[in-house]
Amino acid sequence: MFRKFAIAAVTVATMATAAVTITPNEAHAKNRGGAIAAGAIIGLAAGAIIASQAQPRYYQPVRCQKRPVTRWSRYYGRYVVVGYQRVCY
Repeated sequence: MFRKFAIAAVTVATMATAAVTITPNEAHAKNRGGAIAAGAIIGLAAGAIIASQAQPRYYQPVRCQKRPVTRWSRYYGRYVVVGYQRVCY
């Protein structure tokens, strides 16, 4: 797991360095739209890499069932089903 994280960190650092060196100086560029776009792309890439590393490795499947909810009915003189409750464990 640490190996994947290290590779992802090095990749993000390399992309960030490349983006900083490619963007023009502020003295020569009046429009910094490219720098903003590059920052957004790098941010999305870094977020995707970090999110892909944060997935749980093992999970237990959830089992659910519907249990009847009963109430006493004076009309019928017995318990009647008034709905169902979803129970997961």
